[in-house]
Amino acid sequence: MRGSIGETLERLILLQIGAAAATRDRVEEIVERLIAQGRVQREEGRTVVDDVMSSARQRTAGARSAVDASMQQGLRTAGIPTREDYEDLIFRVEQLEHRVRMLEDRPGGTPVSSAATSATSSPSSGGTGGVTGPGGPSGMREPGKEPGTSGEDDDSGRGPGLPTAGL
Repeated sequence: MRGSIGETLERLILLQIGAAAATRDRVEEIVERLIAQGRVQREEGRTVVDDVMSSARQRTAGARSAVDASMQQGLRTAGIPTREDYEDLIFRVEQLEHRVRMLEDRPGGTPVSSAATSATSSPSSGGTGGVTGPGGPSGMREPGKEPGTSGEDDDSGRGPGLPTAGL
């Protein structure tokens, strides 16, 4: 789907460029005829060509803005993240990776600071509430085994491998 959207946008841009070039050629041709007929002075003809092309550029910029806004709205409606959303997520992941490295490198599991602890342990802030993550302080766990899971289907209806602890 992305390829077809990209190709469509590329075609639209090429059409606009082609239309602008054709428009300039056509306007210059008409102005040259008017100059040859003596209806317009050469300097006045150049001004007309420049005015027409300026107007065409403004319309093209307006159309481009409308297409861009429409694409952004379409992406939001479809639930597809924008480049900005993607970059924000990358930044957040990098921050979390850094925090994990700091926690792993800390001797004896002492808190980094009281401010960091309160910011990460508040349930409303999305923190863990002081609960050690999967696999203990290092985050390491046995491959294919989630902590707190039975690994087998039980009668709870939750299916295989779903958490059983605390239920």
